[in-house]
Amino acid sequence: MKMGVGISKARDPEAALQEAYRKSLQKIKSTKADLCFVFYSYDYAMDTGAFAGALKKVLRDIPHAGASTWSAWSDKEAVEGETGLMVFSFKNVEFETHFLKVHSLREKAELWSAEIARQLGDLQVDESDFLWIMADSLNFNAGNGFQFLERHFPKLQIAGFGTSYSVPQCSVICQGEVYTNSLVAVSIRGLKPWIGLLQSIKPELDAVSVNRMSENLIIELDSKPAFYRLCEHLMTKDDLPMMSPDEFRKHMGNLFVVERSKVPVERLRTFGEAYRVVSLLGSEMTTGMVAVANALDFSQTHYLGQKKVTYAETETEMILQQLKTKIPEPSLLWLISSTTRVRDRERVRSDFAILRSIFPDTPVLGVSSNGEFLGGVNQFAGLVVAFE
Repeated sequence: MKMGVGISKARDPEAALQEAYRKSLQKIKSTKADLCFVFYSYDYAMDTGAFAGALKKVLRDIPHAGASTWSAWSDKEAVEGETGLMVFSFKNVEFETHFLKVHSLREKAELWSAEIARQLGDLQVDESDFLWIMADSLNFNAGNGFQFLERHFPKLQIAGFGTSYSVPQCSVICQGEVYTNSLVAVSIRGLKPWIGLLQSIKPELDAVSVNRMSENLIIELDSKPAFYRLCEHLMTKDDLPMMSPDEFRKHMGNLFVVERSKVPVERLRTFGEAYRVVSLLGSEMTTGMVAVANALDFSQTHYLGQKKVTYAETETEMILQQLKTKIPEPSLLWLISSTTRVRDRERVRSDFAILRSIFPDTPVLGVSSNGEFLGGVNQFAGLVVAFE
């Protein structure tokens, strides 16, 4: 299998698509691709009809899918935070692809997974199948959808990502059509990739008990006012010295609630543990209450965890080394880094730099996302998919 990458920053959708596709074909020395993935800044799809017309005209009968994103990259070619479009073209593919779609994600929660399950049933998936999901993050509600799919298809490997936020519009594309408020999945038969999950936030110390909560406010943790329990955690974990209020707020801002399954989940060909991270919106010293961004799931075990550069970089290197034991020389690496990881200015080494140090010669397809999909959604994590 050969992969070529083309990039264009032309503002006209058709001109950008033609330029990027032509450049990608030049890399693989071919006149036509067998499969394409297209990633683009949101402004190309402001006129969905014009963009769809460009896809149909340029890519015609070539199987293709993709999504809007804040940034995409491969080796030295990249587009970030500006108008740009990238085409990843594949030639001599030895696997079979099928495209699945779900329209109108808004307020449907688990219903999207039932529709995907129906379409997967029609395909008669087997253990060699890999399902890659891309969803419009502005409207996507993961709910228990991924767990539903894993229960019904225990031999199917499922992963993916949400489009990085680009207000006013996120979109996904599939076979010459542009969709908003939708989900696109690619079923790939004949591949058994290995997946590495990259975490920036890790659960620390023992589990905590949420004793009292009102709507989005945690009132008591471990029978103590929530704010003081957070302070206690910071002092116990890091033995913080005396510092200014601003410095302390910075540490407090890096605290999160981590939800882990009470029963460890074993996933196919995967390194790293998937768990949900819930942001703390703020704390009140006077009342001792702490606000959370999302409702907590009390069927899970709760921990306090911190976002640290050392966690992100050490975890990435460890996971990539584990992947290398399974596939020493991958034909392709798909790197999905959440925008929070890409934009983390405290990082010394990016995910891409670490990946390059371990796999210096492997072609890389990189996309910035709103969060990884692996058993759920985590907006602070990333994925590496390694193909033989």
